Amino acid sequence: MSIRWLRTRLKNLGIGLFACVSPLLCLVRAKEGRLPLIGRLPAFREQARHSMRTRIALSLAGLSLACFFVLSLCGLVAYNFTISHIVRWHMEPILHMLIAASKDGESARIHALASDLRVLWYTGRDIPDEFRPDIGREELSRIEDERYVLVRSDVDGNVYAVVVEVRDLDDIEEAMFTAAMACGAASLLASLLLSWWLSRRLVTPLVQLTDRVRDDSSLEDSALCARKDEVGRLARAFVSREQSLKAFLVREQLFTGDVSHELRTPLTVMQGCTEILELRLKDKSLEPVLSRMQKTLATMTDTVATMLLLARKPEQLEQHVFDMSALARNEEEFVLDLLKDRPIVYEAHLQDHLMIRGNPDLAALVLHNILDNACRYTSTGSIVLTLDAKGFSVRDTAPHIDEAVREKMFERGMRGNSKTPGSGLGLSLVQRGCERMGWQVSHTLWERGNEFRVLFAGF
Repeated sequence: MSIRWLRTRLKNLGIGLFACVSPLLCLVRAKEGRLPLIGRLPAFREQARHSMRTRIALSLAGLSLACFFVLSLCGLVAYNFTISHIVRWHMEPILHMLIAASKDGESARIHALASDLRVLWYTGRDIPDEFRPDIGREELSRIEDERYVLVRSDVDGNVYAVVVEVRDLDDIEEAMFTAAMACGAASLLASLLLSWWLSRRLVTPLVQLTDRVRDDSSLEDSALCARKDEVGRLARAFVSREQSLKAFLVREQLFTGDVSHELRTPLTVMQGCTEILELRLKDKSLEPVLSRMQKTLATMTDTVATMLLLARKPEQLEQHVFDMSALARNEEEFVLDLLKDRPIVYEAHLQDHLMIRGNPDLAALVLHNILDNACRYTSTGSIVLTLDAKGFSVRDTAPHIDEAVREKMFERGMRGNSKTPGSGLGLSLVQRGCERMGWQVSHTLWERGNEFRVLFAGF
């Protein structure tokens, strides 16, 4: 067969493949929400662009398309070989008959014989150069839709050619091509439906597992754990990890609750003893020691209460309306005591009777630790507390906190300066307390120091 005929067949095959693939491309773009006519429907927007279901479906569809393309090429080659064999089988006896007649008879009789056989006969120079084969070879070419030329060159250099018109082959070709395209489109559509069904069947258990984990539903008694495949193994792994985390959380809550409960009684006894000592103390030189003991006991009592509060779940905390302004004023004595005999000015700009909803003990914990942190790190200058309806801020003139420290400043045990006394738990407690009440805490730098800002819930 000629190269031109092969190009034509390949072009038609490409057009057919494009017609088959176009619905697939439209479906993919529709699922991605890119087709303006679709209008970005919510059902399509819910599907992630690179979701596992989409990738499985596209992989199976692509595999089907590749198989169809390979089979089409194989069918094209097989059809070309078959047609060439049939045409050659039909033309070779005619060519041999005319060659034998040309050696024994006259030219006029040979052309008459060719006319009776309804073929065209050429020899020697009458044959176009593009049809001339190598010496001793025989070639078959297609010159038009239904016309074929069979050319032969013998060892003596004689060239013979016969042109035959073979009818109905084009009709057969078109019928076979149409049938192949119809079968290809049907198989591609079937593969798309099958890939969609398989992807949905494979991914549905993962979607169910994701929904259960997201909704915090129990997996232990679900059918997902009873599956024998990888999804079942994943569900059982989730259950095991969930049980471990729950056991750890219960142990932590029991520990903090038991510690706080067991420490309350001895702290109360010690507080009472210090009060009795204060009443009966006659040696005035021991008053600073006693005062320090009372402050330490008060701090320990607050720490125990804080541990108990943070051990509770957010829904277990009692929420009610309280006066944040009064709570901030109660911290003034603590701050002034820390700043005694130090070149630091404390200012408080408070809105009168600011009523907010929350837990007053946790709010006191947050404000107390931020003020304590500012007093520890400020050596000179000022500390300014500002309270309004949105939240409160504490601005100090302490040295700027390094960027490396700022990234981890709310982690447990993180301290800004190793020379400053403290355990590095203050800001960690602040963050945990804010999380319990839905508040937000942040840190920024200003020209002369640092500023901590706390926003109440809803802002």
